[in-house]
Amino acid sequence: MRNKINIRSIFYTITLLLYSAQWISAQNLEISHGPYLQYVTSNEVTIGWSTSKNTISWVEYYVEDGSNFYQKEREKIFDASDGLKNISLLHSVTLKNLKPGTKYAYRIYSQEVKEDRSFGKTVATRVYKREPLYFTTQPLKKDQISVVVLSDMHENTAKVGSLLKGVEWDKTDFVLLDGDFVDSFESESDLYGGVLDTCVNIFAQKKPLVIVRGNHETRGIKAHELKKYFHFPEDKYYYTYKIGNTFFIILDSGEDKADSDIEYNGFADFGAYRSEQAKWLSEVVKSDEFKNAEHKIAFMHIPPYDDNRGQEWHGDLEVRLKFVPILNKAGIDLMVSGHTHHFSFQTPKSEENNFPILVADHKTRYNLLIDKTGIKIKGIDIDSKEVLNMFIEKYK
Repeated sequence: MRNKINIRSIFYTITLLLYSAQWISAQNLEISHGPYLQYVTSNEVTIGWSTSKNTISWVEYYVEDGSNFYQKEREKIFDASDGLKNISLLHSVTLKNLKPGTKYAYRIYSQEVKEDRSFGKTVATRVYKREPLYFTTQPLKKDQISVVVLSDMHENTAKVGSLLKGVEWDKTDFVLLDGDFVDSFESESDLYGGVLDTCVNIFAQKKPLVIVRGNHETRGIKAHELKKYFHFPEDKYYYTYKIGNTFFIILDSGEDKADSDIEYNGFADFGAYRSEQAKWLSEVVKSDEFKNAEHKIAFMHIPPYDDNRGQEWHGDLEVRLKFVPILNKAGIDLMVSGHTHHFSFQTPKSEENNFPILVADHKTRYNLLIDKTGIKIKGIDIDSKEVLNMFIEKYK
Protein backbone atom coordinates (compact mmCIF):
# COMPACT_ATOMS: atom_id res chain seq x y z
CA MET A 1 0.00 0.00 0.00
CA ARG A 2 2.82 2.37 0.93
CA ASN A 3 4.59 1.60 -2.35
CA LYS A 4 1.41 2.35 -4.31
CA ILE A 5 1.01 5.66 -2.49
CA ASN A 6 4.64 6.55 -3.15
CA ILE A 7 4.36 5.65 -6.82
CA ARG A 8 1.14 7.61 -7.12
CA SER A 9 2.70 10.60 -5.34
CA ILE A 10 5.74 10.49 -7.58
CA PHE A 11 3.48 10.29 -10.65
CA TYR A 12 1.45 13.31 -9.56
CA THR A 13 4.60 15.22 -8.66
CA ILE A 14 6.19 14.56 -12.05
CA THR A 15 2.95 15.48 -13.84
CA LEU A 16 2.70 18.71 -11.86
CA LEU A 17 6.32 19.58 -12.58
CA LEU A 18 5.90 18.94 -16.29
CA TYR A 19 2.73 21.00 -16.40
CA SER A 20 4.39 23.80 -14.44
CA ALA A 21 7.43 23.75 -16.71
CA GLN A 22 5.20 23.99 -19.77
CA TRP A 23 3.21 26.83 -18.20
CA ILE A 24 6.36 28.73 -17.23
CA SER A 25 7.82 28.12 -20.70
CA ALA A 26 4.68 29.55 -22.32
CA GLN A 27 4.70 32.55 -20.01
CA ASN A 28 8.33 33.34 -20.76
CA LEU A 29 7.74 34.31 -24.37
CA GLU A 30 7.86 38.09 -24.56
CA ILE A 31 8.90 40.99 -26.72
CA SER A 32 12.16 41.63 -24.94
CA HIS A 33 13.35 44.76 -26.76
CA GLY A 34 11.71 47.23 -29.12
CA PRO A 35 10.04 47.91 -31.38
CA TYR A 36 12.19 50.65 -32.89
CA LEU A 37 11.86 52.49 -36.18
CA GLN A 38 14.62 52.96 -38.72
CA TYR A 39 15.03 54.46 -42.15
CA VAL A 40 11.67 56.20 -42.47
CA THR A 41 11.44 57.62 -45.99
CA SER A 42 8.52 58.88 -48.08
CA ASN A 43 7.51 55.32 -48.98
CA GLU A 44 9.06 52.84 -46.55
CA VAL A 45 10.01 52.14 -42.95
CA THR A 46 11.89 49.35 -41.18
CA ILE A 47 10.74 48.11 -37.76
CA GLY A 48 13.04 46.04 -35.54
CA TRP A 49 12.53 44.15 -32.27
CA SER A 50 13.65 41.04 -30.40
CA THR A 51 11.93 38.23 -28.51
CA SER A 52 12.90 35.93 -25.68
CA LYS A 53 12.33 32.82 -27.80
CA ASN A 54 12.59 31.85 -31.45
CA THR A 55 9.52 33.05 -33.28
CA ILE A 56 8.09 33.92 -36.64
CA SER A 57 7.12 37.58 -36.66
CA TRP A 58 5.08 40.11 -38.59
CA VAL A 59 3.70 43.63 -38.60
CA GLU A 60 0.08 44.65 -39.10
CA TYR A 61 -0.50 48.21 -40.23
CA TYR A 62 -2.96 50.63 -41.83
CA VAL A 63 -3.38 54.30 -42.65
CA GLU A 64 -4.49 55.94 -39.43
CA ASP A 65 -8.14 56.88 -39.95
CA GLY A 66 -9.45 57.01 -36.40
CA SER A 67 -10.86 53.49 -36.53
CA ASN A 68 -10.28 50.88 -33.84
CA PHE A 69 -7.44 48.46 -34.59
CA TYR A 70 -9.88 45.56 -34.14
CA GLN A 71 -12.37 46.92 -36.68
CA LYS A 72 -11.14 44.65 -39.46
CA GLU A 73 -8.25 42.45 -40.47
CA ARG A 74 -5.19 44.56 -41.17
CA GLU A 75 -2.51 44.07 -43.79
CA LYS A 76 0.32 41.79 -42.66
CA ILE A 77 3.98 41.86 -43.66
CA PHE A 78 6.14 39.00 -42.36
CA ASP A 79 9.78 38.92 -41.38
CA ALA A 80 10.72 36.62 -44.26
CA SER A 81 13.42 35.98 -46.82
CA ASP A 82 13.58 33.87 -49.95
CA GLY A 83 9.98 32.74 -49.55
CA LEU A 84 10.35 31.49 -45.96
CA LYS A 85 9.32 33.13 -42.72
CA ASN A 86 12.39 33.70 -40.58
CA ILE A 87 12.64 31.87 -37.27
CA SER A 88 14.75 33.99 -34.96
CA LEU A 89 15.15 35.98 -31.78
CA LEU A 90 15.80 39.11 -33.83
CA HIS A 91 13.16 40.50 -36.16
CA SER A 92 13.11 43.14 -38.87
CA VAL A 93 10.21 44.01 -41.15
CA THR A 94 10.35 46.61 -43.91
CA LEU A 95 7.05 48.11 -45.01
CA LYS A 96 7.24 49.34 -48.60
CA ASN A 97 5.03 51.19 -51.09
CA LEU A 98 3.69 53.50 -48.40
CA LYS A 99 2.06 56.85 -49.07
CA PRO A 100 4.22 59.96 -48.59
CA GLY A 101 3.47 62.24 -45.65
CA THR A 102 1.00 59.77 -44.15
CA LYS A 103 0.41 58.64 -40.57
CA TYR A 104 0.20 54.87 -40.09
CA ALA A 105 -0.82 52.75 -37.12
CA TYR A 106 1.15 49.54 -36.57
CA ARG A 107 1.35 46.53 -34.30
CA ILE A 108 4.10 43.89 -34.08
CA TYR A 109 3.48 40.17 -33.51
CA SER A 110 5.71 37.19 -32.71
CA GLN A 111 4.61 33.54 -32.53
CA GLU A 112 6.80 30.96 -30.83
CA VAL A 113 8.26 28.15 -32.92
CA LYS A 114 9.05 25.12 -30.79
CA GLU A 115 11.87 22.66 -31.36
CA ASP A 116 9.49 20.22 -33.08
CA ARG A 117 8.49 23.08 -35.44
CA SER A 118 5.04 23.37 -33.91
CA PHE A 119 3.67 26.78 -32.96
CA GLY A 120 3.25 28.09 -29.47
CA LYS A 121 2.08 31.31 -27.89
CA THR A 122 1.79 34.60 -29.77
CA VAL A 123 2.75 37.95 -28.25
CA ALA A 124 2.12 41.43 -29.62
CA THR A 125 2.25 45.08 -28.68
CA ARG A 126 -0.94 46.06 -26.92
CA VAL A 127 -3.83 47.86 -28.59
CA TYR A 128 -6.70 46.86 -26.31
CA LYS A 129 -8.09 50.00 -24.61
CA ARG A 130 -5.08 51.96 -25.80
CA GLU A 131 -3.82 53.54 -28.98
CA PRO A 132 -1.59 51.50 -31.30
CA LEU A 133 1.88 52.68 -32.17
CA TYR A 134 2.28 55.18 -35.00
CA PHE A 135 4.81 56.39 -37.53
CA THR A 136 4.54 59.03 -40.23
CA THR A 137 6.25 58.75 -43.61
CA GLN A 138 8.21 61.70 -44.93
CA PRO A 139 6.49 64.02 -47.41
CA LEU A 140 8.01 64.43 -50.86
CA LYS A 141 8.60 68.12 -50.13
CA LYS A 142 9.53 69.45 -46.71
CA ASP A 143 10.31 73.06 -45.81
CA GLN A 144 11.98 72.25 -42.48
CA ILE A 145 13.87 69.20 -41.26
CA SER A 146 14.76 68.74 -37.60
CA VAL A 147 17.50 66.32 -36.54
CA VAL A 148 18.75 65.47 -33.03
CA VAL A 149 22.38 64.31 -32.79
CA LEU A 150 24.02 62.48 -29.88
CA SER A 151 27.61 61.29 -29.97
CA ASP A 152 29.81 59.09 -27.80
CA MET A 153 27.21 57.96 -25.27
CA HIS A 154 29.28 54.88 -24.34
CA GLU A 155 26.34 53.00 -22.78
CA ASN A 156 25.48 55.85 -20.40
CA THR A 157 21.70 55.56 -20.28
CA ALA A 158 21.30 58.27 -17.64
CA LYS A 159 23.11 60.72 -19.90
CA VAL A 160 20.94 59.78 -22.88
CA GLY A 161 17.81 60.34 -20.82
CA SER A 162 19.02 63.71 -19.55
CA LEU A 163 20.09 64.95 -22.98
CA LEU A 164 16.77 64.03 -24.59
CA LYS A 165 14.70 66.00 -22.09
CA GLY A 166 12.85 68.85 -23.72
CA VAL A 167 13.04 67.53 -27.29
CA GLU A 168 10.01 68.59 -29.33
CA TRP A 169 9.23 65.16 -30.70
CA ASP A 170 6.34 66.27 -32.89
CA LYS A 171 8.80 68.45 -34.81
CA THR A 172 11.70 65.95 -34.89
CA ASP A 173 12.38 63.88 -38.02
CA PHE A 174 15.01 61.51 -36.62
CA VAL A 175 17.63 60.99 -33.93
CA LEU A 176 21.14 60.17 -35.07
CA LEU A 177 23.67 58.37 -32.89
CA ASP A 178 27.01 59.58 -34.27
CA GLY A 179 29.04 56.57 -33.14
CA ASP A 180 30.39 55.03 -29.94
CA PHE A 181 27.02 54.30 -28.38
CA VAL A 182 28.69 51.18 -26.89
CA ASP A 183 32.08 50.76 -25.25
CA SER A 184 32.67 47.39 -26.83
CA PHE A 185 30.06 45.06 -28.30
CA GLU A 186 30.63 41.98 -26.17
CA SER A 187 27.00 41.02 -25.50
CA GLU A 188 23.46 42.13 -26.24
CA SER A 189 23.29 43.86 -22.88
CA ASP A 190 25.94 46.32 -24.12
CA LEU A 191 23.57 47.37 -26.87
CA TYR A 192 20.15 47.09 -25.28
CA GLY A 193 21.04 48.03 -21.73
CA GLY A 194 23.52 50.58 -22.94
CA VAL A 195 21.45 52.86 -25.17
CA LEU A 196 18.84 51.14 -27.34
CA ASP A 197 16.25 50.33 -24.66
CA THR A 198 16.41 53.92 -23.45
CA CYS A 199 15.86 55.19 -27.00
CA VAL A 200 12.88 52.85 -27.39
CA ASN A 201 11.35 54.05 -24.13
CA ILE A 202 11.76 57.71 -25.05
CA PHE A 203 11.17 57.97 -28.80
CA ALA A 204 12.19 55.09 -31.10
CA GLN A 205 8.75 53.44 -31.28
CA LYS A 206 7.45 56.55 -33.06
CA LYS A 207 10.52 58.36 -34.41
CA PRO A 208 13.34 56.72 -36.39
CA LEU A 209 16.83 56.04 -35.11
CA VAL A 210 19.71 56.59 -37.56
CA ILE A 211 23.00 54.83 -36.80
CA VAL A 212 26.57 55.89 -37.54
CA ARG A 213 29.13 53.23 -36.67
CA GLY A 214 31.95 54.50 -34.46
CA ASN A 215 35.28 52.87 -33.70
CA HIS A 216 33.95 51.31 -30.47
CA GLU A 217 31.20 49.50 -32.39
CA THR A 218 33.96 47.70 -34.30
CA ARG A 219 35.25 46.17 -31.06
CA GLY A 220 34.05 43.12 -29.14
CA ILE A 221 33.11 39.55 -29.98
CA LYS A 222 29.73 40.64 -31.37
CA ALA A 223 31.06 43.50 -33.50
CA HIS A 224 30.47 41.45 -36.66
CA GLU A 225 26.80 41.12 -35.73
CA LEU A 226 25.79 44.78 -35.50
CA LYS A 227 23.86 44.54 -38.79
CA LYS A 228 21.56 41.95 -37.23
CA TYR A 229 20.22 44.58 -34.86
CA PHE A 230 19.90 47.55 -37.20
CA HIS A 231 18.76 48.13 -40.74
CA PHE A 232 21.42 49.56 -43.04
CA PRO A 233 20.46 50.28 -46.66
CA GLU A 234 22.22 47.93 -49.06
CA ASP A 235 23.54 46.15 -45.94
CA LYS A 236 26.41 48.66 -45.65
CA TYR A 237 27.46 50.88 -42.76
CA TYR A 238 27.87 53.71 -45.26
CA TYR A 239 24.73 54.86 -47.00
CA THR A 240 22.58 57.83 -47.99
CA TYR A 241 19.29 59.09 -46.59
CA LYS A 242 17.10 61.69 -48.26
CA ILE A 243 14.30 63.71 -46.69
CA GLY A 244 12.58 66.28 -48.87
CA ASN A 245 15.35 68.12 -50.65
CA THR A 246 18.05 67.38 -48.07
CA PHE A 247 20.62 64.71 -48.87
CA PHE A 248 22.39 62.98 -45.96
CA ILE A 249 25.58 60.95 -46.36
CA ILE A 250 26.52 58.54 -43.58
CA LEU A 251 30.17 57.46 -43.68
CA ASP A 252 31.98 54.83 -41.62
CA SER A 253 35.37 56.10 -40.46
CA GLY A 254 36.40 52.73 -39.01
CA GLU A 255 39.05 52.40 -36.32
CA ASP A 256 41.32 55.18 -35.10
CA LYS A 257 44.63 53.31 -35.15
CA ALA A 258 46.50 51.53 -37.95
CA ASP A 259 45.23 48.07 -38.90
CA SER A 260 48.46 46.53 -37.62
CA ASP A 261 48.02 47.91 -34.09
CA ILE A 262 48.14 45.22 -31.40
CA GLU A 263 44.73 46.28 -30.09
CA TYR A 264 43.04 44.68 -33.12
CA ASN A 265 44.83 41.33 -32.86
CA GLY A 266 45.21 41.04 -36.63
CA PHE A 267 41.46 41.34 -37.40
CA ALA A 268 41.36 44.90 -38.78
CA ASP A 269 41.26 45.73 -42.49
CA PHE A 270 39.96 49.28 -42.43
CA GLY A 271 42.45 50.69 -44.93
CA ALA A 272 40.92 48.71 -47.79
CA TYR A 273 37.44 49.33 -46.39
CA ARG A 274 37.88 53.12 -46.48
CA SER A 275 39.17 52.88 -50.05
CA GLU A 276 36.05 50.91 -50.96
CA GLN A 277 33.92 53.64 -49.40
CA ALA A 278 35.80 56.36 -51.26
CA LYS A 279 34.91 54.71 -54.59
CA TRP A 280 31.29 54.52 -53.52
CA LEU A 281 31.31 58.15 -52.36
CA SER A 282 32.75 59.28 -55.70
CA GLU A 283 29.73 57.76 -57.44
CA VAL A 284 27.23 59.14 -54.93
CA VAL A 285 28.28 62.76 -55.49
CA LYS A 286 27.87 62.28 -59.26
CA SER A 287 24.23 61.31 -58.88
CA ASP A 288 21.44 63.69 -59.86
CA GLU A 289 19.83 63.11 -56.47
CA PHE A 290 22.91 64.55 -54.76
CA LYS A 291 23.49 67.35 -57.26
CA ASN A 292 19.87 68.51 -57.17
CA ALA A 293 19.57 68.47 -53.38
CA GLU A 294 19.16 71.86 -51.70
CA HIS A 295 21.20 70.78 -48.66
CA LYS A 296 23.96 68.18 -48.35
CA ILE A 297 25.08 67.02 -44.91
CA ALA A 298 27.59 64.31 -44.02
CA PHE A 299 27.86 62.39 -40.76
CA MET A 300 31.01 60.51 -39.78
CA HIS A 301 32.32 59.51 -36.36
CA ILE A 302 36.03 60.43 -36.62
CA PRO A 303 36.50 64.04 -37.78
CA PRO A 304 39.00 64.63 -40.60
CA TYR A 305 40.06 67.88 -38.91
CA ASP A 306 39.94 68.99 -35.30
CA ASP A 307 41.95 71.25 -32.99
CA ASN A 308 44.66 68.60 -32.77
CA ARG A 309 46.85 69.72 -35.68
CA GLY A 310 50.11 67.78 -35.54
CA GLN A 311 48.69 65.24 -33.06
CA GLU A 312 46.40 63.34 -35.42
CA TRP A 313 46.00 59.57 -35.24
CA HIS A 314 45.98 57.20 -38.19
CA GLY A 315 42.19 57.18 -38.55
CA ASP A 316 42.04 61.00 -38.70
CA LEU A 317 44.58 61.08 -41.51
CA GLU A 318 42.91 58.25 -43.43
CA VAL A 319 39.48 59.88 -43.61
CA ARG A 320 41.14 63.20 -44.43
CA LEU A 321 43.06 61.64 -47.30
CA LYS A 322 40.30 59.46 -48.75
CA PHE A 323 37.03 61.32 -48.14
CA VAL A 324 37.75 65.04 -47.86
CA PRO A 325 38.99 65.61 -51.46
CA ILE A 326 35.79 64.06 -52.81
CA LEU A 327 33.56 66.14 -50.55
CA ASN A 328 35.57 69.29 -51.22
CA LYS A 329 35.05 68.89 -54.94
CA ALA A 330 31.37 67.96 -54.63
CA GLY A 331 30.46 70.65 -52.12
CA ILE A 332 28.53 69.97 -48.92
CA ASP A 333 26.95 72.28 -46.36
CA LEU A 334 28.20 70.58 -43.19
CA MET A 335 29.89 67.55 -41.68
CA VAL A 336 29.00 66.42 -38.15
CA SER A 337 31.46 64.18 -36.28
CA GLY A 338 32.24 63.13 -32.71
CA HIS A 339 34.93 60.82 -31.31
CA THR A 340 37.08 63.36 -29.44
CA HIS A 341 34.59 63.94 -26.58
CA HIS A 342 35.08 67.70 -26.84
CA PHE A 343 33.39 70.32 -28.97
CA SER A 344 35.11 72.12 -31.78
CA PHE A 345 34.01 73.88 -34.92
CA GLN A 346 36.25 73.81 -37.95
CA THR A 347 35.56 76.66 -40.35
CA PRO A 348 36.12 76.09 -44.08
CA LYS A 349 39.76 76.42 -45.15
CA SER A 350 40.81 76.49 -48.77
CA GLU A 351 43.81 74.21 -48.25
CA GLU A 352 42.00 71.71 -46.01
CA ASN A 353 38.23 71.35 -45.68
CA ASN A 354 36.18 73.78 -47.74
CA PHE A 355 33.07 72.85 -45.72
CA PRO A 356 32.39 73.43 -41.99
CA ILE A 357 32.89 70.56 -39.54
CA LEU A 358 31.04 70.39 -36.24
CA VAL A 359 32.77 68.04 -33.78
CA ALA A 360 30.20 67.06 -31.17
CA ASP A 361 31.11 66.49 -27.54
CA HIS A 362 29.62 63.75 -25.37
CA LYS A 363 27.69 65.97 -22.96
CA THR A 364 25.59 67.93 -25.44
CA ARG A 365 22.56 67.32 -27.63
CA TYR A 366 22.78 69.04 -30.99
CA ASN A 367 19.55 70.13 -32.68
CA LEU A 368 19.89 70.77 -36.41
CA LEU A 369 17.09 72.74 -38.02
CA ILE A 370 17.44 72.73 -41.80
CA ASP A 371 15.44 75.07 -44.02
CA LYS A 372 15.84 77.03 -47.24
CA THR A 373 18.09 79.63 -45.58
CA GLY A 374 20.62 77.20 -44.13
CA ILE A 375 21.23 75.16 -40.99
CA LYS A 376 20.49 76.39 -37.47
CA ILE A 377 22.40 74.51 -34.77
CA LYS A 378 21.62 74.57 -31.07
CA GLY A 379 23.58 72.75 -28.41
CA ILE A 380 21.75 71.74 -25.22
CA ASP A 381 23.87 70.37 -22.38
CA ILE A 382 23.07 67.72 -19.81
CA ASP A 383 21.51 70.36 -17.53
CA SER A 384 19.18 71.52 -20.34
CA LYS A 385 21.16 74.73 -20.80
CA GLU A 386 21.76 76.16 -24.25
CA VAL A 387 25.52 76.16 -24.86
CA LEU A 388 25.60 76.71 -28.62
CA ASN A 389 23.54 78.73 -31.08
CA MET A 390 24.88 79.16 -34.58
CA PHE A 391 23.78 79.41 -38.19
CA ILE A 392 25.41 77.98 -41.32
CA GLU A 393 24.43 79.26 -44.74
CA LYS A 394 23.80 76.65 -47.37
CA TYR A 395 26.65 75.80 -49.72
CA LYS A 396 26.79 78.02 -52.79
